[in-house]
Amino acid sequence: MLTIHDQVRELRAELASCALTRRERAQARAELDQLLARQARMDRAADAAVFIGEAPPA
Repeated sequence: MLTIHDQVRELRAELASCALTRRERAQARAELDQLLARQARMDRAADAAVFIGEAPPA
């Protein structure tokens, strides 16, 4: 199973070096955008969990 990071790397390489039709390029770009948004959500959730975990006791 590929990680999000691996999928992003593969899509970026595909977009940069492959001869794609407009439809294929649009599909790859949409998939890349979705993966980047998902990763950003996961990063924010992890940051929030760390921030809450580091808060001094009340």
